Amino acid sequence: MDEPELLDGGQVAIPMNPFVVLPNITREEWEARGFTGPSAPRVLLGDELTPVALREQLDAIRTFDPLTSAEYDTARAVLSCGQAISDISMSPPANPETRRDYYEHVTSQLAKFDLKQEKIGMRIPPGPQQIRGIAGSGKTVLLAMKAAKMAVDHKDWTIALTFQTKSLYDHITDLTERFYRRFSNGQSLAESDSSIEIIHGWGGHTTGEGIYKRIAEATPNATFRSVTDARAEFGSDTDPQEAVAAELLATGDIPDLFDAILVDEAQDFGPHFFNMCLAALDSSNRLIWGYDEAQNLHSLRAPSPKEIFGVDDTGDPVVDLSGSYSNGVQKSHIMRKSYRAPLEVLLTAHVLGMGLLRDGGPVQAITRQDGWENLGYDVDGDFRKTGSKARLQRPEANSPHPLSTFDTAGPFVSAEAFDDPAAELDWVVDQVVADVREEGLPPERILVVPLGLDAKDRGQQLQSLLRAHDLGATCAWEGDRTEFSRPGEVTISTIHLAKGNEAASVYVVGLNNAITNPYRELVQARNEVFVAITRSRAWCTITGCTHDGAVGIMDELHTIIDIVSSDTPVVEFEVPSRSSLDHELEEDTENLTATNLTDFA
Repeated sequence: MDEPELLDGGQVAIPMNPFVVLPNITREEWEARGFTGPSAPRVLLGDELTPVALREQLDAIRTFDPLTSAEYDTARAVLSCGQAISDISMSPPANPETRRDYYEHVTSQLAKFDLKQEKIGMRIPPGPQQIRGIAGSGKTVLLAMKAAKMAVDHKDWTIALTFQTKSLYDHITDLTERFYRRFSNGQSLAESDSSIEIIHGWGGHTTGEGIYKRIAEATPNATFRSVTDARAEFGSDTDPQEAVAAELLATGDIPDLFDAILVDEAQDFGPHFFNMCLAALDSSNRLIWGYDEAQNLHSLRAPSPKEIFGVDDTGDPVVDLSGSYSNGVQKSHIMRKSYRAPLEVLLTAHVLGMGLLRDGGPVQAITRQDGWENLGYDVDGDFRKTGSKARLQRPEANSPHPLSTFDTAGPFVSAEAFDDPAAELDWVVDQVVADVREEGLPPERILVVPLGLDAKDRGQQLQSLLRAHDLGATCAWEGDRTEFSRPGEVTISTIHLAKGNEAASVYVVGLNNAITNPYRELVQARNEVFVAITRSRAWCTITGCTHDGAVGIMDELHTIIDIVSSDTPVVEFEVPSRSSLDHELEEDTENLTATNLTDFA
């Protein structure tokens, strides 16, 4: 045992009383073979396993001092694969003073799951399963855990774990490797004979193998198309991923290639992609996907069972994912707790992303009370009465962030408005330099996300300004796109490359540029803002300019921050009519059963 919190003077702090249980042998048979003396470890035989007899045996064993809360939490996290063994040198300081000190508490605690997450990750469904989780709820971690568990328990299965954002490759690979080593008693994926692939949703020269590439190359009379080829063939106004998947499905000859496919970032894939995956699965249709509708950057679709599998003549889903399978595994999960984003960050992202306090009303919203509850909110209001007031709160229990108990760690969300873009960039650079040189954050823990049409141009300006301060900075769109961050360098990223990645301190630059982008629908622009804000594991700073009529969005942001920064933040907004919304969220989750601890009893 190498976990420092579980060691006491070099000895394991958790004592054990081992037993050997032989349920098919009675005590009489055991002693008839000459085993009449004491044994080590103690032996329990078949006639000693009745409730009363077993209780007597357990009552007779030696007892020890109870574990402390910290020892219990650490032991459960280790045994459940909720964390890697800690580095003894990385114990967080008891009295943190700098952002570096505070963030050590974040990194030491975020890997610990609650019991619900462990159960979802460890249980393998015999068919399709969807995991609906808000930003920071650990969807990617759970999918990696499931993939590793399948690979260890079913070495004859061919398993694929796929995703959309290229820069997620290293992160997902590291997670899966960590869980596989834990489940297999230290064996690495490279050493194993398991068939598990971590591959991009498309595949090609820059990304290597991909789900679409693999299926296209295995399908008779099909041709693999690169992204460039697909756009040339189907037009720039068509989703190329959907177009090539539909083309493959039209062949009707997709072979069974996989026993399980797990899809991260599922909100970014369309129904043709899902049906292509289904066609490549064996008869179990073990397709497992995790998604957050609010992080959809490409369309207004959500990967619901109706969207993926279609409906019958009566309008009911062809595949019903309510309830549980016969082995007790739930078909659908809703994960309300956000571990990685502080309450203030998540609340700001949701309110701003939906436009709940926008002049002119929300652009997208949830119009049912149970829909808000699915996201982990308490809401008081009558959604049948358009124009009536609704009050929104987020219980602290649903945002158990490691820094929530530190009064001096915040503010976690802040904003600054400027008259011109040059002053904005200069100020952001000064704050990043202070994060590194005054607060002690490693540069690779800092992420800058410029928004809008000129995001790359502004990103390169930021890179030059940081380098002028002798601070390394890398633009994520340059070089190897499977590598998101580099040691010793601040990461500058477009929103699409940032999605799925996280950092301690995040700077969202050019809020006004996102909202005024003429090539984005307003919902998609707000979703980009939501995704950018929720990349933060601790601190988020949002900047923008007030020229070109962009005063409104900055005023809206400052109003939101004033609310979420109070001791008990309550957001009050008018209930919108469905007809006034560009998009209605949570409309396909009405009949889903929320995951509770008792569901696994």
